[in-house]
Amino acid sequence: MSKTMVLIGTIVLTIFVAIGMRSLGQANAPEPPAFASDAQRHAWVMNTLLPWMEQFRERYHNVPRSDGEFLRWLIIATKRRRALEIGTANGYSAIWLGLGLEVTKGRLTTVEIKPDLVREAKANLKRAGLLERVVTVVEGDALKVVPQLPDKFDFAFIDIGPRALPFVEAVLPKLTDDAIIAVHRPPFEGALSDYLAAMRKRPEWLTTIVQTGAPTAIVLSVRVPKR
Repeated sequence: MSKTMVLIGTIVLTIFVAIGMRSLGQANAPEPPAFASDAQRHAWVMNTLLPWMEQFRERYHNVPRSDGEFLRWLIIATKRRRALEIGTANGYSAIWLGLGLEVTKGRLTTVEIKPDLVREAKANLKRAGLLERVVTVVEGDALKVVPQLPDKFDFAFIDIGPRALPFVEAVLPKLTDDAIIAVHRPPFEGALSDYLAAMRKRPEWLTTIVQTGAPTAIVLSVRVPKR
């Protein structure tokens, strides 16, 4: 057998193993019991569902838990009500954002391009008691979907990898005057360098990097108040 055939066989096997592991993970997902209150549901999400999801963090490129906790408290502290997320993956960060928006009585629209991830995200958000009630998952290319959304947003979270600038530019026209942009910066050298350079050229925005204790970071941009 040639080296080329061996390489092709290895790649195919790797793909099937990855698919099988993903399916197995979803099959073993914890299912919520009957809750007597929202407080009980929140405790189950924080202590059971999210820790279960965290074992797959690298597979889905999820934010670390410290970043998720920061996003939740940022939503609550700044009283955000209309949030947008680009890059749903399996719904991990959407759950954190949704938990914050439950407190502020807000809503999240989250956009994901891959159909299999949309299905997984919906399943996890349903387990968390957030699907449709707080979080709406939209399938499609965010660069095409976002301009068509009817709403304006006071918060946007972009988790799309090291090249976030085109997605932020698509979001900017959809933001309110008091909006906050949070961009997840992966731990790669030079990640978001183009975005940071572009935001420095926009005097109407103040941008800073927040380290939550993880190797990753959250880049925050806040509009300068109009005088």
